[in-house]
Amino acid sequence: MQYTPAVEDFVTCLKRSGLIAESEADSIIDGLAQAGVDVTEPKKIAAALVRNETLTKWQAENLLRGKRRGFMLGKYRLLGLLGRGANSSVYIAEHSMMRRRCAIKVLPVKSRSSSGLPRFQQEARAVALLDHTNIVRAYDLGQEKDGKAVIHYFVMELVEGESFEERLVREGPLPAVEAANLIRQAADGLAHAHAVGIIHRDVKPANLLIDRLGVVKILDLGLAKISDILATDESPVLGTADFMAPEQALDAKTADARSDVYSLGCTFYFLLCGQVPFAGGTLSERLVRHLFETPVALARKRSDLPEDLTSIVQRMLIKNPAERIQTTAEVSNLLRNWLLRHADRNWLRANPALLNSGRAGETQESTASAGDAVPGRAASAGSAVPIEGSGDAFQLVPVMDPPGSAAGFLDSHEFDIPISPVTRSLMKNREHSTWRTWLARASKRFRRE
Repeated sequence: MQYTPAVEDFVTCLKRSGLIAESEADSIIDGLAQAGVDVTEPKKIAAALVRNETLTKWQAENLLRGKRRGFMLGKYRLLGLLGRGANSSVYIAEHSMMRRRCAIKVLPVKSRSSSGLPRFQQEARAVALLDHTNIVRAYDLGQEKDGKAVIHYFVMELVEGESFEERLVREGPLPAVEAANLIRQAADGLAHAHAVGIIHRDVKPANLLIDRLGVVKILDLGLAKISDILATDESPVLGTADFMAPEQALDAKTADARSDVYSLGCTFYFLLCGQVPFAGGTLSERLVRHLFETPVALARKRSDLPEDLTSIVQRMLIKNPAERIQTTAEVSNLLRNWLLRHADRNWLRANPALLNSGRAGETQESTASAGDAVPGRAASAGSAVPIEGSGDAFQLVPVMDPPGSAAGFLDSHEFDIPISPVTRSLMKNREHSTWRTWLARASKRFRRE
């Protein structure tokens, strides 16, 4: 069959793509012609191949652009692009033999820096260590030559659903029971990761998915800390500013399970009121506020929230990690017991796992409030200090005084970073050089994102 030059180019791309057997291309085009398709135009051929499911729309569009490679990774056929970030791209794919669909994360060539590839491989290893309902499962890790380049990728469970962030955008702040159940599931998954020595370090609404059955799936362990093994060139500032624990903002190497508790608390706050704890201002300023300021109380944003639920969020957001809820397992248990007390019977019947778990520890935990003493918690001079004229709902909490702090007042112009006057006033006893270094580093890091 004679092709026009444009169709010839398209058919050549199709043959070399690996999406069909090269020997079958001409017969496929003949079949389209016999079915009445105008095979003198590449776009009409591509549209027909999408309709009969020979190609996906993404594949057809790239073939029309003249792309011949990049549709196959080993035994996996790429079907479409799910998302692209600064350090990787994620595709929906299908195993060529088993026909099982999956998600494949691919490391771009430009991201293979001294830390990029090791971190990518570390994420794959971290996911592979975990086997839990609430964590996206890993299937495979591999590399494939594409011309002179080597493509690194790993294969994960495909979750069809939406992220916490997408649900909130679609529905607005969530009902208390729904939000508590989502956070409970995320806490269960994180507890499993912590039990095998993995700290997530980037817990946020965009990294928590809800599948079509309402099951939460934790993904993106690209910043995970595996036990105490860290790259020597790892940046001291890792994570997402709006959800980052104070101690992690100072040095990511010090992050532990309690840092994930704080980030999950920020996510909980976001689900309940539709705002991050510290909205507005520059990224660097928001980081500083995580260190010093307490967010506006949830009760002021939503009067319908039960006090025993908002107290759990407050305890997750305590600045000092020693005074915070210590484990995500404890968060899960608190929320499970809260749901047993507050959810209606129909909801509980639809979630029998909660009923089967019983009310273990409820007597002891349900009597505790945000202001109650926690075993092992010592009173300190760094307790909450109300802002004059602000009421009880907004407080500043000085934390983590560095040893040998020198008196000195830090003005924002010294760093070229906007800092609120209230926050700046609490910084006056901080060591000058320490804050200069940290703020400059944090500002540089987050302006790149």
